[in-house]
Amino acid sequence: MPFRRLLPILALAISVTLPAAGWAQDFPSKPIRLLVPFGPGSTSDTIARLIGNGISADLGQPVIIENKPGAGGTIGAAEAARAAPDGHNLVLGTVASHAIAPFMMQGVRYDPIKDFQPITVVATAPSVIVVHRTVPASNLKEFIAYVKKHPDIDYSSAGLGTTAHLAGEALNSAAGVQMRHVPYKAVGQAITDLLSGTVKVMFYQLPSVKPYIASHGLKIVGVTSLKPMPSLPGVAPVSEIYPGYDFSAWFGMFAPANTPKPIVDRLYKSIMKAIDTPEFKQLMAEQGLEPSGITPDAFQSFMKTDVLKWKKATAANAAKLQ
Repeated sequence: MPFRRLLPILALAISVTLPAAGWAQDFPSKPIRLLVPFGPGSTSDTIARLIGNGISADLGQPVIIENKPGAGGTIGAAEAARAAPDGHNLVLGTVASHAIAPFMMQGVRYDPIKDFQPITVVATAPSVIVVHRTVPASNLKEFIAYVKKHPDIDYSSAGLGTTAHLAGEALNSAAGVQMRHVPYKAVGQAITDLLSGTVKVMFYQLPSVKPYIASHGLKIVGVTSLKPMPSLPGVAPVSEIYPGYDFSAWFGMFAPANTPKPIVDRLYKSIMKAIDTPEFKQLMAEQGLEPSGITPDAFQSFMKTDVLKWKKATAANAAKLQ
């Protein structure tokens, strides 16, 4: 092709490339707003403040945390979806706000896939399956065998539609049993009833139940993550018996859809620096969380499969979520 015919193509390529380069050079040009769809003091809030401090130190602009709680995280997520896609608006989304609530609640005005640009999963939060000391099971295989002999056993969680609740129902489906769900609004009361033996099984995150393992004889018999938890060596994931079973909560950083890729990549690098700090690693250990840090492309692929998984789980248990 003659050079003169290449000129329009080169001009178009330059016109597309230069704005992207300019965005990357000029970003950030003002404070960054980080929306948290849950209240002050929540795990999401604590994570956001640590990540925000790291981003601020790296990029040289303040990161302003705005808590927008309510409606299962959908109020804050909806506001983030409408924000300008310039990198100065972020949201710390969760499995609740971006994978469960959009299918459980009426009037959610955003699409968790189409309206957001994933940046990275910051951390995952598997639930553990913990049983009363009188349950004759010390590992996952023994527990499954026990449940099959006692299919009407009760299990508790922190409420309807939580990841722990849906994890329990997924185990019911996989094992062909009918454990009865007992939802609690206050996790403290759920633990009290587990300790007394009023309920025999609980699905919940590790930090809340760990203090009672040694002191009250509770036993952790499994985890709901796809892979074993490093903090619980020897405790098998449910996927060991039922391949593909994975019902972990997660915390992820998102920008509005159409945020330029150079800015997304810059934010990803900054967030990764924050994840690698001793302060963040200590928080992960204290909260029973697993740090992640997957790439934006990997997070985007993850979202497509994870959202579908939770959509199917909520649909399959629609009658039990009322």
